[in-house]
Amino acid sequence: MRLAKANPEVAAQDRADRLRRVRSAAQVLRIAFPAVQHIHLGLTFESSSRLTPASQLHQLHPPARAFFEFPCPYADCGGTFDLTAAVNLALADLARHSEGVLNCEGLRPLTYAERQLCGLRLIYTVDATFYPK
Repeated sequence: MRLAKANPEVAAQDRADRLRRVRSAAQVLRIAFPAVQHIHLGLTFESSSRLTPASQLHQLHPPARAFFEFPCPYADCGGTFDLTAAVNLALADLARHSEGVLNCEGLRPLTYAERQLCGLRLIYTVDATFYPK
């Protein structure tokens, strides 16, 4: 039996499809976290490459899905950044804030036949705002 070589386009599509399925199955914020008015996610990237991805800001309101996994911004990488634990920490913290650093564990092509660890660093902040009591 012969296995086909992994096609990067197929792998990227599989990752996108998986993220779409999981996101659509997630509860909306108003059900998962009824007291939350909105969640602000700030994503800043650091790379040893000249081409570092731009920062991202995400503002999630009650109709948004309670899904906090983001694909690596490098199109040729299969990694993701899961901020679920960071969001839960911010929601449990009296300051309603968490921050930290994650490293992408995805693989990027080094040559046609070789791949290397992506290693893109994500510096994130999570701020939650609750409805007044």
